[in-house]
Amino acid sequence: MYDLTSFQEDLRQLYQDGAQVFDIGYTYLGRPIPCVFKGNPDGAQILIHASIHAREWVTTPLVLQMMKNYDGACGVWCVPMVNIDGVLLCQQGLSSISQSGLKEFLLDVNGNSTDFSLWKANARAVDLNVNYNALWGKGAQNVTYPAPANYIGQFPFSEPENVALRALTERVKPAVTLSYHARGNVIYKAFSCLDPNPDGAQLISNVTDYPLFDTYDSTGGYKDWYIATFQQLGLTIEVGDNDVPYDKLIDTLPAIYERNKNVLSTACKIIGE
Repeated sequence: MYDLTSFQEDLRQLYQDGAQVFDIGYTYLGRPIPCVFKGNPDGAQILIHASIHAREWVTTPLVLQMMKNYDGACGVWCVPMVNIDGVLLCQQGLSSISQSGLKEFLLDVNGNSTDFSLWKANARAVDLNVNYNALWGKGAQNVTYPAPANYIGQFPFSEPENVALRALTERVKPAVTLSYHARGNVIYKAFSCLDPNPDGAQLISNVTDYPLFDTYDSTGGYKDWYIATFQQLGLTIEVGDNDVPYDKLIDTLPAIYERNKNVLSTACKIIGE
């Protein structure tokens, strides 16, 4: 298990090794959302984030390992655990929630099951990756009520985690964004009729050996919003084999990292730094 203690130790190590570590905002339950920066703050920038879906927490140690080994010329901003409340709920269950009323709400949303290991949403039962203002609510799997997955929220950017990530993106104005998810070993690009830099997307596909797919029917995700807003290369990278349970993906982390170890340096080359 990669728990909160492991996460904090990785952040501490990165800071000790010279990276900038700071908070970009707070979750619904008031937990700080850390960000790590390495590289050159001038010129083209890259933004990478992980664990926007709770059960996909294997992506956090993955991107932090990528940051530890990064020594390129680009500035790289990494938000390694966007959905901290959701990850802790997924890993620890209701013991991670102190408010009694919220415990009852989440238990009800989860079908009165105390097993939250497949939970995707945040602590308000909003799926953060369908809460962005990019054809919000138009996805085929979207639901309009609190749920473990796919609930779009009351309005776009209703969740503080997404407000924080949006603010960082608007401040940094990255030339490439990389959204890490699990599972599938695929890369998704494009949004609606927009497909910025398909050649760059193909380069990332080449170095990971993940096949590349268009997602013209995707809505409400961070990648979708980023492409619609900045019209630059945004990718969703799904790591891990589909036949491995989410909580066992951590056992395959070395193999996952091996396929992704050159992603940041390749992204740098794409933007010419």
